Amino acid sequence: MSKHGGPSGEGRRVKAVQTTTEILEALRELDGAGVTELADHLDIAKATVHSHLATLVDNEFVVKRGDEYRVSLRFVDFGEYAKSNVDIYEITKKEVDRLAEETGEVAQFMIEEHGKGVYLHKASGDNAIQTASYTGNRKDLHCTALGKAILSQLSRTRVDEIIDKTGLPQRTPNTVSTRDELFEELDAIREQKVAFDDEEILQGLRCVAAPIAHPNGDIQGAISISGPTSRFKGDRFREELPEIVRGAANVIEVNATQV
Repeated sequence: MSKHGGPSGEGRRVKAVQTTTEILEALRELDGAGVTELADHLDIAKATVHSHLATLVDNEFVVKRGDEYRVSLRFVDFGEYAKSNVDIYEITKKEVDRLAEETGEVAQFMIEEHGKGVYLHKASGDNAIQTASYTGNRKDLHCTALGKAILSQLSRTRVDEIIDKTGLPQRTPNTVSTRDELFEELDAIREQKVAFDDEEILQGLRCVAAPIAHPNGDIQGAISISGPTSRFKGDRFREELPEIVRGAANVIEVNATQV
């Protein structure tokens, strides 16, 4: 294994595949790179990096431009295919678009995979601010309203497993940073069917999210509305927007029973 180590879990690992995934991750992180830069970044021999890159280019997962390599658009095809396998995606997309139009803010849909929150759809209303999230972006679950809404649907054992893997990194002074604090908040979310992010991932940004209770229990998802603290305050933040997002989640849940 390289210095980054292998994945957790049982079963035999293939070193070459691990190296390939690390190269792909590095290409994304570095926004493209040459052989020498990748070798230094990953502490892997240049010959090994070159061989992996040549294979990735042959299979169209990487493109070469001059001396620089970049992740190819073939991953868009895989991403769209993966989204199509989420059976409530189209239903939820429509509600997220409607939320953005109705509120004028940013609306989003997230599901859980491998202990991370994955954004599957994002829509922006007329007054929406720019946020760093994007479709496919992965975030820790404990520091967003969407993530906490999702965690509220999981068993305590599963939440403990996720915390053991990812920790509870503090993104801002408001981020939940202890298990006791998180579990207390998850209890309230289950009861109220709404989660809040009060400047917990980014100062100046607030978010309201509602969990989606999928009928088959396979997809743990949530939808949200995000905006600046100047507009997300008082009754709008604590009452009006929660009612709107809960209503949208309920529409998704009812329509999902027909899928």
